[in-house]
Amino acid sequence: MSYLPRRLDADLEQWSRSPDRKPLVLRGARQTGKTETIRALGRGYELFAELNLERHEDRRLVGACEAADDLLAAVALRHDVSEFPGRTLLFIDEVQEDPRVVRWLRFLFEDHPDLHVVAAGSLMEVRLQERGFSFPVGRVTFRYLHPMSFHEFLVGTGRGLLAEQLAGVAESMAPPGTAAHQLAKAAFREYLLVGGMPEAVARWSSGRSAVAVRQVHGDLIQAFAEDLHRYTGVREVSHLETAFDALRQHYGKRFKYQRFAPGFGTQQMKNALGRLEGAMICRRAWPTSDFAPPLQIRPRSAPKLLALDVGVAASSAGVNVQTLEAADIESILDGRVAESVVGQLLLSGHRRTREDLFFWVRETARANAEVDYLVATRGGIVPVEVKAGAAGSLRSLHQFLWRSGGQLGVRLHGGGWVDAELRVRMPDGDLDYRLLSWPLYMAEYVPELDLGTSP
Repeated sequence: MSYLPRRLDADLEQWSRSPDRKPLVLRGARQTGKTETIRALGRGYELFAELNLERHEDRRLVGACEAADDLLAAVALRHDVSEFPGRTLLFIDEVQEDPRVVRWLRFLFEDHPDLHVVAAGSLMEVRLQERGFSFPVGRVTFRYLHPMSFHEFLVGTGRGLLAEQLAGVAESMAPPGTAAHQLAKAAFREYLLVGGMPEAVARWSSGRSAVAVRQVHGDLIQAFAEDLHRYTGVREVSHLETAFDALRQHYGKRFKYQRFAPGFGTQQMKNALGRLEGAMICRRAWPTSDFAPPLQIRPRSAPKLLALDVGVAASSAGVNVQTLEAADIESILDGRVAESVVGQLLLSGHRRTREDLFFWVRETARANAEVDYLVATRGGIVPVEVKAGAAGSLRSLHQFLWRSGGQLGVRLHGGGWVDAELRVRMPDGDLDYRLLSWPLYMAEYVPELDLGTSP
């Protein structure tokens, strides 16, 4: 299939031109497009040399080397060059399969600064825990590749101009025209069905076949399940298998470890979910009662489970195509699909660091309050609610703003655009604040907005 452009491409190109460049380690779940992304980068080089440590031939070549210089000599022989050209990119895929190569990244950085080096892998955190090794501190830089965001989905399915218009809203704060809004709503319906795994997007782009897309999802779920047997270091693989099977029941909602799967205890599920999250096939959003950074996890408070990809999650949960095409988005699986896809899109912008996602809770004997997400913007922390209700129903958001002194909240919903100055009666006075009600398809742009002040 042809390459589907990613928002990370510009970042990688900037890295390749940097004079103080370090070896780059690209992390991400299986099938999120890491290999194709680096191959696309490699087209701009005089020589692109690729090794995949899951391939027998490449592992044998690496196994015969005693040091980083031996590796470079072997790669040069393979490509029949006496010395590497000025712009050479060495790409080592599935690098976690050989701890020696991970250590060699330091020497490649120190002894061969002109060589461009990228390492990638899908089970890095799993292997790091299992084998007790780490990447050389200060000698590498990291990037993260997630499933394709809605913006990338639009570009990949031939709607780049629409994607540019939506991105422009982050700068202008002016809603797009009615036609653009309707097209974006329809495309977002497609995104809920297809998701952001590149193979599924490519299938959809070529034929608009829901059957073909669901087949891709089924294959991906099977591949993830088969990977569980590679997570060595866990006493009972049945813990992982049970946790993996139970994921679909908890996407988009809070959960208790002791109730995550019948017959398994808290520690067993904590360990299993930690491994699954290390492999990046799910994420936990964390509860906090803080109002400003650094946000701290609230002890003994239930986290929220987010899927790697909304399309795969909807398939695994048995949501039929007709529901995704026609039902109110906020009602699908009792709102779990909407909340999960918003979490996925918020995380998609974290391309340089693996940051946690938080939601706000206030839990007392008398009453509880919960704001779906807290999002760091250029103007500070902004509370974000995912719901269809009118402004008067945003009680938890109002509590957060009242207690934090904030003046702005965001509601993401299936409707249109509203920018309103509101006054709400609180027990101890009136809350004056600005509410931005935005369509769900704008979720990934929220962190890019300068929302810190009220007009």
